[in-house]
Amino acid sequence: MATARIPFDFDTRYRLAGRLFGVTPSTAYVELDDERFVAQFGPWRVETERSNIRGAGLSGPYSVLKTIGSAHVSASDRGLTFATNNQAGVCITFREPVTGIDPLGLIKHPGLTLTVAEPGALVEDLTSGPVLRTDLEEREAEQEAIDDLHTKTARELRALADQLGVDHTSSMSKRELVDLIERVKGDDLVSLLGTDDGKG
Repeated sequence: MATARIPFDFDTRYRLAGRLFGVTPSTAYVELDDERFVAQFGPWRVETERSNIRGAGLSGPYSVLKTIGSAHVSASDRGLTFATNNQAGVCITFREPVTGIDPLGLIKHPGLTLTVAEPGALVEDLTSGPVLRTDLEEREAEQEAIDDLHTKTARELRALADQLGVDHTSSMSKRELVDLIERVKGDDLVSLLGTDDGKG
């Protein structure tokens, strides 16, 4: 097929924050043809053979704090995110990890999340199967649990960390405690926060 250029879907907050990093509607796009896949996000770029794409699915919503402005790398799995809104996007996985966050290519990413316009159409282009939303309800519950962490006091966070069996939290800052607890995945985090403070 001819090279298709797919724009990103910007909301106002992300458009304003993205300017600080050179991320604008003219510098954020995906190009796709029969042979290659390119995602440009201001100064950041992911380019790989189309055959290197293992799969793709719809995802979202996302944490604004973890996605707004620049490109972001997940501390847990090194997945890369190019986000221009926090509502919906496409999560792509690769057979061989790709470069993108650093100019030397020292960090490799097993996956890439993109908030393009019409994400379902991109998933259809990248996969031969039906467009599936990747565990949307579970993701929403997990995101709500993560967002809830930021409203807790340091004392409450230390209590949660104790429930996880983490020692030596008395000297940790609130930010360090949040980062620590956020490493808990999916149902475990939802279950933990759902029973805290009389919830659930």
